[in-house]
Amino acid sequence: MNSKKDHWQTIYKNRDYRQVGWYQESPDISLTLLTAIQASPSQSIIDVGCGTSVLVDNLIARGYQKITLLDFSREALALIRARLREHADIPEYLCEDIIKVSFNRLFDIWHDRAVFHFLTDGQERKHYMATLQKSLSKTGRAIIGTFSVEGPDSCSGLDVVQYNDAKMKTELPQNMELVSSRSSVHVMPGGSQQQYIYFIIRHKTE
Repeated sequence: MNSKKDHWQTIYKNRDYRQVGWYQESPDISLTLLTAIQASPSQSIIDVGCGTSVLVDNLIARGYQKITLLDFSREALALIRARLREHADIPEYLCEDIIKVSFNRLFDIWHDRAVFHFLTDGQERKHYMATLQKSLSKTGRAIIGTFSVEGPDSCSGLDVVQYNDAKMKTELPQNMELVSSRSSVHVMPGGSQQQYIYFIIRHKTE
């Protein structure tokens, strides 16, 4: 394998996605945070690095229609499309690299459960944040989940960067700010636990 894209494509092609360590039967923490930011089904939302997450199923059940799913893996996106069945045409599916993609529209909600912590190169993180800054509406909110400083230092054979409030603040562009954070424990399918932290981020107000 010569890229992270190959890495994730191979995983989703060869493994049952319900058995991978990051699988959630229900995205409870994400739904809780959407409530916390007073998200509305009329808003546009992008799920960055969606994998085969069932967040989209829950969003559709709650009436969301402006949904964008972005992932490295075409296989993962195909699995979601097949699972959604009669609702498969609601989301837009983008097989892209978040640090290279350019959007022609703004999103009210940016959701990333576990992409940012895989960006171990500082330049990659700058590109990510520049894309976030350009793509989030002025009144929008970003929800970014990462491993906390008490969490693992690798996942799926790849190194990660762990975060707390102070570390995340150093990554934000000057005109963006951390609103709040919330710790969360993810229970893996095998029963082991991983310590996460979720950040809510917005543009600074004048």
